[in-house]
Amino acid sequence: MKFQIQKKHIPAVILVFFGLLISFIGIYNHYLFKTFTYDYANYNFAFWDYSHFRISPLPTFRGNFLQDHFSFTLMYFIPVYWLLNWLTGTYTLIIIQNSLILIAAWYSYKLIKLKTDNIWLTSGVVLYFFLLFGRYSAFGTDVNLAVMSACFVPVFLYYFEIRKYLIAFIILILSLLSRENMPIWFIFIFVVLILSHWKEKKAVIYSLAGIAISIIYFILLFKVFIPGIETPGVKYSLFNYSALGSGPGEALKFTLLHPVETIKLFFVNHLGNPEYDKVKLEFYITYLISGGFVLLFRPKYMIWFIPIVAQKVLNDDFFRWGLATYYSVEIVTLLPISVFLVLGSFKTKKLQNTLAGLVCIGSLAMTIHKMDSSNHQVPWTFYKAKIKFYDKSFYEAPFDVKKVNRLLKQIPENAKVSASNVITPHLAQRQFIYFFPTVRDAEYIVFSMFDNNYLMSVEENDKHRNNYLNSPEWQIIGKEYPVFLLKKKTEAHSSDQIHNNNRTDTLTCNFETIDKNKKQVQFSNLTKADTISHLSNDYFRSKNSSICLTPVDPYSHGISLNDIKNTDQIEVSVWYLGPNNSASVVIDNKENLYQKSDGIETVDEKGWKKITLKCSFKENQKLATTIIYLWNAGVSPIYFDDLQIIKRQN
Repeated sequence: MKFQIQKKHIPAVILVFFGLLISFIGIYNHYLFKTFTYDYANYNFAFWDYSHFRISPLPTFRGNFLQDHFSFTLMYFIPVYWLLNWLTGTYTLIIIQNSLILIAAWYSYKLIKLKTDNIWLTSGVVLYFFLLFGRYSAFGTDVNLAVMSACFVPVFLYYFEIRKYLIAFIILILSLLSRENMPIWFIFIFVVLILSHWKEKKAVIYSLAGIAISIIYFILLFKVFIPGIETPGVKYSLFNYSALGSGPGEALKFTLLHPVETIKLFFVNHLGNPEYDKVKLEFYITYLISGGFVLLFRPKYMIWFIPIVAQKVLNDDFFRWGLATYYSVEIVTLLPISVFLVLGSFKTKKLQNTLAGLVCIGSLAMTIHKMDSSNHQVPWTFYKAKIKFYDKSFYEAPFDVKKVNRLLKQIPENAKVSASNVITPHLAQRQFIYFFPTVRDAEYIVFSMFDNNYLMSVEENDKHRNNYLNSPEWQIIGKEYPVFLLKKKTEAHSSDQIHNNNRTDTLTCNFETIDKNKKQVQFSNLTKADTISHLSNDYFRSKNSSICLTPVDPYSHGISLNDIKNTDQIEVSVWYLGPNNSASVVIDNKENLYQKSDGIETVDEKGWKKITLKCSFKENQKLATTIIYLWNAGVSPIYFDDLQIIKRQN
């Protein structure tokens, strides 16, 4: 009897264990500042906005949240905001999403329990639910409507199966309003329910009614609701299926008229780039091995996967085709129910248990295998540092978290803020938040020197950061390197105050100051800049001398910087005369830093070109000796003049 009681509690024990695990992953990612502006800052902003009965433009989008996704899901949880958010803050949505995942897992268990008294199947479906790779890859984008909306499906199926049709209807309406893809998905879900209950008149009638409701809502959604909230210049942009047509109507027409071509699109790369040839295949193989093969025994359960697989593999974005982020979350939410319904239909418990063990082992093996980015067709789509919770990279933060949190507390709750990528999610619950370098009317700017806006190049990001660090209109009021907090000045500050907030040390060399005894050219502070062997009077930009580097002798003397312990950034600029893109400034410490200038900044009236290298130091890069040198990377002699090195301590 004691053993029976223990077995009864196995599903609950599994649920508690994985509930703690997924909560730890989500919360710890956010704590370590590894959540992103896309999507988590947008979600936090919209959640705060809705909870204050507002619908405002997103920080990263010209429209509001409904124009990005026609979804009311976040509105469902406004009471939770007022109940918990005072305590949980920007972690609230993570808690809500993880709670929905646990509810979906529990209702999957309850549904399988309706069909079988086999404790290993009812325990196995909960275990399997949390072993699938897509459950973890979804942490790459923190919180998402796709994750939340999928969780309604197991709840709906359970209440439909126990014939509590009113509750099932309420869940259906909440599901349809949760995301714009749900009506199509539910049409196929009801088809499977009709096939499963074709002898039950009431179930068939309710299923047909569900199909009708789903079709009507889908038509209204794309013909009335979505166009009705569009503003000029902000069109709905999530229908990206050019191979099918320009809209849902054309897509349906193409599918009906060209069924063979449509089926081919499920498997072939329709974008033309051969790098993506095996991405779709990777997805199918991963989930076939992870238990999907069981559906071959009961093909009817494949039907309700058609729309959610189609929305993946027919899309114009290859990123959606494979295993990346949340783009498999609908599959991994419905697959446990499907697989274990099939297993429960087998006659012998031995076969049921054997296959249950195989699908769990297969899914665990594939999840561990795919936790290594090198095992992905397109490795850069996998965010190992956010997903692989048993790897040391998961526990590494981009800066000192406690110190940065203290820094952020200096920002008033109602202040207008511009923040960089991983900082924005922590500050997004306010009326005005901008994604740096968008500043507009912000009163505060906060960014990390290594936290780039990925829509811009590294050089552009550095340029924007340096512009504000050196702007007389902004004051640095806090620093926990590499994070800086700036405040808009409301009154004039003395030059001494500005100097104290942004201390610089500048070295210049026009290659005119020479120490003949030491055979060296000197900087303005009389330290060595180069050897006199490189001096030339043939061409010069200022005064009478420059240095000449040739293909035979392409490198200048290395300028050692041994005193950069308190230096946050170095800016090196020099003018050169020679072919375009043939000269570089290089900074190198032979350990963990190598950076060179990229492109020409400007050209003067004599044809001299200015190149600049800006380098921000991480703390571990300040320990090694750093060398700066000039490099002739071309095939012709190059002349360099007017070298300047600026060391900044902000």
